[in-house]
Amino acid sequence: MKAMTITERVKTVLAPKSIEIKARLFVTREDGITIYDSVQDKTTTSVAALVSGVWQASEALMSLVSGENQAMEFRLGFDTSSQGIYLFPFSLDGKRYFLGAIYSDCLNPGLLKRQVGLIKEEMEITLQKTMTLKTAVSSKRQGYLFQDITDLEMDRLFALGGI
Repeated sequence: MKAMTITERVKTVLAPKSIEIKARLFVTREDGITIYDSVQDKTTTSVAALVSGVWQASEALMSLVSGENQAMEFRLGFDTSSQGIYLFPFSLDGKRYFLGAIYSDCLNPGLLKRQVGLIKEEMEITLQKTMTLKTAVSSKRQGYLFQDITDLEMDRLFALGGI
């Protein structure tokens, strides 16, 4: 069985949720690369880049207030009572990602904020478990199949005529 990429794993978690939630859900890497977007259109790349930039700008502003960098404890919201954007940072395998929701004509933005926060927690738990399982399986390896093979034998092995 082929190992799933981070993009495939995020999609398996978020695709069913994006049907239930009346918002555009997306995940971006810290460098502005899209991992998942429930609305794939010409704005997908722009959303990812802007999310990364706005988060980094917010961190820079927060560093003026507090010398401590506890950005993972924060969320960013830019909203009115019926439309807006929420960003939640999370970490996987030592790398930072952002889960976001863009919404419009929302009747209960508090509920939406809670739902997105719960999705973030579910993603961290679910994806961290798959990362841990993958690491555990690869760490059980006892040795190498070709430990005592020489360079000459390798050359023969991959030569056109074979061994």
